[in-house]
Amino acid sequence: MRILIMIIGFLLALIPTASAAVYQQGVVYVIYDEEGKAAVADKTDINSNGVPDVIEDVATQVNAARELFKDVFKYPDPLESERFKNVKSIEVDIAPKANMKSYGNAYSGVRKSKHDPNERAIHIRVANTIEPHKHFTPEHEYFHLIQYGATYFRNGWFLEGMARWSQDAISKTEKYPDGKDIPFKLKNESAAKKIFKIKYSAAENLWYPLAVNMKDKAKIPDSLMNKYKYVDGTPVFKDNIFYGANVMRNVILVMKSKEGSAAEEFGGMQKWRKEGQRDDQNSKYIFDSVKEVYNSKK
Repeated sequence: MRILIMIIGFLLALIPTASAAVYQQGVVYVIYDEEGKAAVADKTDINSNGVPDVIEDVATQVNAARELFKDVFKYPDPLESERFKNVKSIEVDIAPKANMKSYGNAYSGVRKSKHDPNERAIHIRVANTIEPHKHFTPEHEYFHLIQYGATYFRNGWFLEGMARWSQDAISKTEKYPDGKDIPFKLKNESAAKKIFKIKYSAAENLWYPLAVNMKDKAKIPDSLMNKYKYVDGTPVFKDNIFYGANVMRNVILVMKSKEGSAAEEFGGMQKWRKEGQRDDQNSKYIFDSVKEVYNSKK
């Protein structure tokens, strides 16, 4: 009974109340409650437009990330992917932090749009205590949508590790690893297995070092640096250096070509897409993709 009550409470938290509002910024729609336990904690409204600044800032962070990855670095656009057919928008649900294990979630399914019942949308969810100036959750969860749209592989060291790496697009890493141990990690089976068992920390253990080792020091255009600012004028992008943008894109693209082999080993594409996206055997195909991209520099 207790579990049932918890499930019902969780489902109710996903449903907007009568006070729900919608804020649109391009293809991004933020769905939020104006009052009640799901309302944002900080209701500051500097520009006096009736929308809490944090709501606008969440949308701005997502749009900044989308333009950077889609238009500048040419990552697959989830809105144009085979997986998310006939989808025109990205919705961001603001939910009570008390009902969430983390500050955000991204979903690989398509739903009926909450801002327009005649449309379909992909969506992420962020906590109502979010502070976009300090938290990079909206960008992190948006990057998951890129991953979901580009490949069905969902092993944690790829999914969470690379998404954490992606946060560096709008944050600022004080010191990057030198990447000198990358050749060893790519050749040593024991080192590889250690990576397969981690999630978020794969950013520091593999993705950052890989980017530095391959000398992929990309730059964020001044036009985007100047375009994207939070309501109070603070820039979304903390600096114009972004290590690994080209490397990670190439890894994701190569991964797509490995899906057929992973599915065949699992028992067929339909079964793999339904049951095997997180299977341990996937790691070797993902790692082979990393090695293939790394070897291409030689």
